Amino acid sequence: MNKTILVTGGAGGICSAICRGLAVDGLNVVVADFDEDAAQNVAAEITAEKGHAIAVQVDVGDANSVAAMMEKATAKYGQVDYAFCGAGVMDRVPTVEMPEQMWDRLMRINLKGVFLCAQAAARHMIARKEGRILSIASGRGVAGQARSAHYAASKAGVIAFTKSLAVELAPDNITVNCVCPGATDTPMSRIGFTPDQFKKREEIPPLMDGLTQKFEIVGLVRYLLSDAAKYITGQTFFLRTPK
Repeated sequence: MNKTILVTGGAGGICSAICRGLAVDGLNVVVADFDEDAAQNVAAEITAEKGHAIAVQVDVGDANSVAAMMEKATAKYGQVDYAFCGAGVMDRVPTVEMPEQMWDRLMRINLKGVFLCAQAAARHMIARKEGRILSIASGRGVAGQARSAHYAASKAGVIAFTKSLAVELAPDNITVNCVCPGATDTPMSRIGFTPDQFKKREEIPPLMDGLTQKFEIVGLVRYLLSDAAKYITGQTFFLRTPK
């Protein structure tokens, strides 16, 4: 297999697992992250296991930075077959106490970042009439989230953007889907919880409100990149029923 996937937020908890898992499958992996050192560490782990990966620093909210990321990816591997827009942040604060700057920062990364990265990937893929674009949304984008209204709003935007872009890119044989993991044991998911509060979630069945395992998310991504899913587009895949 000589396919390349670009993963933004690639040094994060969920996305680093995706990078490692797809490298094992034989894909070339572009580990793109704002934290260049962390991205370098993930890429080094992959190459140490005989995989193929490079690290690229990117600010997903800046169009010039995103363009530079695509240039580095294509310079190394020739083309990007798959793009996974996974960069995201989260805060927990009541809406009435939320500073405007906090809202703007999160929207810039979680929603504008998906737009810019998907746009850049689509422009590259349209020329070849082939490609797949995936993003991370959330059940909170459907059900809402107290103390994280900006996060829920950004993920609702990702879902709507996914459906819209899928319609636009269907004539070019490019699929666009988003995955909605349940709460996963990552530093971002732990924000706003004490260690004891978070530990209780580990004791709850995942289909209720327990933790989604990273390998389950990687498995879903594998499916959406497989031949079996080549006609699936504009869909939102939940690993737990939103409530």
